[in-house]
Amino acid sequence: MACEGQSADGEYVEMDTILSGTKVSPQGTRTRSNTDESGGQSASSHTINREATMDDDDGKSSMDEDMSEQHVKIEYSEGRFSLKKLWQFIGPGLLVSQALLDPGNIESDISQADVSGYRLLWLLLVAHIICIFVQCLAARLGVITGRHLAQHIRAQYPLPFAIVFWLLSELAIIGADIQEVIGTATALHILTGLPIWAGVVITAVDSFFFLYIQRFGVRITEMVFGLLITTLAVCFWIEMFLIKPDAREVIKGMVIPRIPQGSVVQAVGIIGCVLMPHNLFLHSALVGSRKLDRRQETREGAIREAMRYFRIETSISLIYAYLINMAVVIVFCKAFEVLRASNTPYVASLAEGAAVLSNVLGAGSKYVYAVGLLAIGQSTTMSGTLSGQYVTEGFWNMPIRPWQRVLVTRAISLVPALIVAVTASAHMDLLSEIINVIQAVVLSFTIIPLLKLQAHGEIVGPEFAFGRIARAAVAVLTLAIVTLNAYMVVSVIPLVSPAMYVALVAVLLVYVVVLSYTAAFPLRCVWNSRTLVDRAPAFVRWLFGRASLGVSTSAI
Repeated sequence: MACEGQSADGEYVEMDTILSGTKVSPQGTRTRSNTDESGGQSASSHTINREATMDDDDGKSSMDEDMSEQHVKIEYSEGRFSLKKLWQFIGPGLLVSQALLDPGNIESDISQADVSGYRLLWLLLVAHIICIFVQCLAARLGVITGRHLAQHIRAQYPLPFAIVFWLLSELAIIGADIQEVIGTATALHILTGLPIWAGVVITAVDSFFFLYIQRFGVRITEMVFGLLITTLAVCFWIEMFLIKPDAREVIKGMVIPRIPQGSVVQAVGIIGCVLMPHNLFLHSALVGSRKLDRRQETREGAIREAMRYFRIETSISLIYAYLINMAVVIVFCKAFEVLRASNTPYVASLAEGAAVLSNVLGAGSKYVYAVGLLAIGQSTTMSGTLSGQYVTEGFWNMPIRPWQRVLVTRAISLVPALIVAVTASAHMDLLSEIINVIQAVVLSFTIIPLLKLQAHGEIVGPEFAFGRIARAAVAVLTLAIVTLNAYMVVSVIPLVSPAMYVALVAVLLVYVVVLSYTAAFPLRCVWNSRTLVDRAPAFVRWLFGRASLGVSTSAI
């Protein structure tokens, strides 16, 4: 089963989703020998240019070259659930869960605690459940096809669209990176007294240390990230135990759906902070670190087994993230209650979180807060770098080494982070709003291709393509997420004049048109299979990267 795509030089080539008997060179070319009826190899062979998939032995990316033992080999075995085998799959979900715990999310938790108290804990839980479903779909795409989301978008959408999509994705990653750098610098300021700008510089440089850890292999890297997440968990669970929250209010907040008056922005922000676009790129790529047995006789069983274990692993990791976020909300809910009862003034922000806890739990609590913030800030900074690398390599088929990626992203994010640290550190709330809007816009454009790709048997295979019920479910989910994100975009536009109303209508119109194009325009393999490109006007053929269709589509 194959689907046509486009090589780096613009030539349309075959892109097999199953690569049995295929040999891939480091340059991305493969040679496959034809087999005659007697089972021997014929003298003729052909070479086809394509991007290497994540399960190829020789088609390794730059990340593979910089890591030893990058892949974890998984032997397929029919049978019951095995904890030993689950352990082999644990790792990608942990890296993905970090984005739900970054400094931006912690600041959102603090704002939620101040405005709505415990009453939005149920929505936080719902957001994590939706996130589990969406992230499982991202992992599913990578497991089935051996390619991650950025590679598929580049192969299946026109070049101008892919360029715009890449720019938006990079902008969202850089925005998240700014939040992570500022959050880590804030933690360093609390612990050492360093000014924020100095902490920003240190944070930008010490990311190279984490690149060194990658050289010890994928399992060690995943364990380090897991340790950093656990550090944050322990810090806030200790403070939650010490602050003694009202258990009845906590349970009511988790099980009774309600949105307090004046908390709509916080409610929408919860969804926006949990569903992150770069996480979809990252998860669809990270599952490639598990090397499956894709021989013809075991392929389908191995893929289904991997999807099963990745669903369990993702669910465990994101529930773990929910328990940490819940602890942050509970700690600050109780702290704000105590301060309001004593008429003590406070500021509900990430930077002032240490002062709030010090007033309630004593001076030592601010160091516990800072240690947790430092651990997750460093961890999410590195995972954001990995996301950016996969996005760049996927859209441009341009392998770059991790240290090069860190150098570029740090150079891009360091300047705005320094400007914020020096001139606008008191306005981080406004910056976070702007970043969240960017994330919301990019998420809408990201989730549609993620779901659309898996509805086509030409891409994932007829045995894995969505059925009618699944298509209806993902359509409803997509509509809900897009609507919430559109509301988030609209909510930050100040309607203080007729011109602002005109701007709002214009923004919504562009938003709807681009989303409609993303959802309705046929993927490249569908156009090929229906020979629609031949009948299309010249400018449409140009959008697809060629002047005419010169390749037979009988293999599709």
